[in-house]
Amino acid sequence: MFKFEKKFLEFIEKNIFFIILIAAFLAGAAIRLSVRNFVSEDAYNYLLEWYNEIKACGGLKALDHQVGNYNVLYQTLIALFTYLPIPALFAYKGLSIVFDLLLACLAGFILYKETGKSTEAVVVFSLIWLSPVVFFNSSFWAQCDSIYTFFVVLSLYLLYKEKHILSFVVLGVALSFKLQAVFILPFFLFMYFYKKKFSILHFLITPAVMWVSTIPAIIAGRSIFTGFSLYFSQTDEYGCVIMNYPSFLHTIAYDYMQNNYKYAKAIGMVITVSVLAFWMIYVLWSQKNKEKEQMDLFKNPSLFISFSLLLTYTTVFMLPAMHDRYGFLYEILAILYMFRNKKSIIPCIALQIMSVCTYSNFLFHVGIGVHILAVINFAVYAVYCYLFTKELKAAA
Repeated sequence: MFKFEKKFLEFIEKNIFFIILIAAFLAGAAIRLSVRNFVSEDAYNYLLEWYNEIKACGGLKALDHQVGNYNVLYQTLIALFTYLPIPALFAYKGLSIVFDLLLACLAGFILYKETGKSTEAVVVFSLIWLSPVVFFNSSFWAQCDSIYTFFVVLSLYLLYKEKHILSFVVLGVALSFKLQAVFILPFFLFMYFYKKKFSILHFLITPAVMWVSTIPAIIAGRSIFTGFSLYFSQTDEYGCVIMNYPSFLHTIAYDYMQNNYKYAKAIGMVITVSVLAFWMIYVLWSQKNKEKEQMDLFKNPSLFISFSLLLTYTTVFMLPAMHDRYGFLYEILAILYMFRNKKSIIPCIALQIMSVCTYSNFLFHVGIGVHILAVINFAVYAVYCYLFTKELKAAA
């Protein structure tokens, strides 16, 4: 072996994880670059038309009225993009891709801070940055789920670190981008009852931040309630109980659910609240007979991630009118949890595959039927329930 070969191999060995990090980043960037011109039906029918309307109305001047169904903060950013010499499609995708990267970096940072292992940080960064669910969402679909998910994950990390005010501020930013951030609220509510370390008034911080994000629109002449009224109108926008997400409702009385919106929606809401209440009471009851100076189970990062994942998963899986992209948050949490519990690797992979199938149903009109996916999703949900209960008993 030549001397330079030996030095080269030594360099590779010494910097292997840095090289993997760069390689993963370049691979993810190449994938996103290669599909930059792909136009989804949502982009063609809605996003690009909204962009053109905002631009035609004078960019920021368009904030005086609602364009599309995204909240004011996202509309404000798009309005700012109209002043730049870039195509509309690239503006949407570019913004989401930036948050793909930030989300992957945040996951790596969290794992490194908690474990001190740079290897795991590099791997989790690579898994999220290269996840088909993530780049399908931003680079094919031109959707923005990585944006609100980034802020939700950051708010969870701050909650875990007991930086409560900042956590609720960041959660407010997440909700200012998309209503789907609300899926994490059951976990915050549980932590209020379990921890007893922050006031119920902290929950008012989140809507206050949401209101602040609408100030540019209010200045432009819109109602002071515009950010909230938009979300209320979205809850019944589609009038359909079962959509392209493989939900629990697919597995019970499908025809009835589709043809009786009013009653089926009520049934779905009751089921969701009941199951969420069950899980919260189950955990609280498991601590009832412990000593007064009991151990804080949710100082355990594995349980913290596991239960936030489970409650988010429950909310999306049980609620009516869920779209195919609404599982994005718990799918990211599942990747983080995988590093805490290796037994969750298979269900985590199953979640990613299911979302690729549902995304493909919409984007490419190919894939597995949603009914079949719903049964699989039920099985995967049951596995996460089992993993959590087993871990809770072990920790208690």
